[in-house]
Amino acid sequence: MDKNLQPFIDWLMTLQWERLLPEFLGKAGGFLAGILVSWFLLFRRRLNAIQRLQSGDSDDFVFQVHYLSPDDTNDSAAVDGPSAGEVETSASQVAEQMPQRWVLLFRNMAPKTTLNDLYDNIAVREAVEKAANDCTLADPILNTEGTLGFELVNDAMGHIAGLFAVTSIPREPWLFAMTCEDRTVVRKKCVRCFLIRPDDLRRFADWKWCRQCVSVEKPWHWFRIVALHRIAIAWLDEEKQQLLEALQDRSAAMPLVDKQVRHDRIRSLSLGVYRDDQPIGAPCRIDWSKRIVDLERLGLKLEST
Repeated sequence: MDKNLQPFIDWLMTLQWERLLPEFLGKAGGFLAGILVSWFLLFRRRLNAIQRLQSGDSDDFVFQVHYLSPDDTNDSAAVDGPSAGEVETSASQVAEQMPQRWVLLFRNMAPKTTLNDLYDNIAVREAVEKAANDCTLADPILNTEGTLGFELVNDAMGHIAGLFAVTSIPREPWLFAMTCEDRTVVRKKCVRCFLIRPDDLRRFADWKWCRQCVSVEKPWHWFRIVALHRIAIAWLDEEKQQLLEALQDRSAAMPLVDKQVRHDRIRSLSLGVYRDDQPIGAPCRIDWSKRIVDLERLGLKLEST
């Protein structure tokens, strides 16, 4: 045996293998297990993110403005023609008999943000997620309650108001509502902050007018008409509540001291928003006879509202 190896062999003989081997195997096993667990957690996190994206769930906040554009595609097919004994009606008279039709346009008005970017308070984030999950077709507005709910609406309003604070477009009143539309009718479930002018929203309270006079840009946009109708109903109820509260003594109901047990979910603000956009393509008229059946199957009846 080589004399140079003898010291090394003697050193190996002096080692306490009954302790060294278990410690080595234990530490090596722990190290490998840590690597495997870390890889599994990262891989699982990636799978969850992909699954969440495919399912349509999102933490995005989208700000969308809504307005009505005149529909110039009115034709005589929407009006019953004259009988054989009647005098033929001129095109101008037909146009007068037909109600004015409108195209509902909605556009993203600001870069989207996320729940974490908009709210740095964990409690507020959880409140937003819970309120969004509780939204339904009948009530798409986030049900915010108390001081916490009042503040989360204020923060969202302040965010969009700050983005448009320096615009040169003349300001006018807009209504603001935080919504989360039902996953059964939208591709992506996220918080959408709606803005619409008061006069336009008041029209949507009439369901007959919605069915007869409103077209959309794409066939699948019909659900937005339903959402705006439900928001309009809620807004009119809030206006009635405001009139009742105006008759009461609320001198102590200041923002800094009031608990905001009840507050308006549809708020007014002044913004300068571009609203002269044009429809994309030919307006699409909705066949509500089919959609009403779908809505009733989902538990929402609108014919009587």
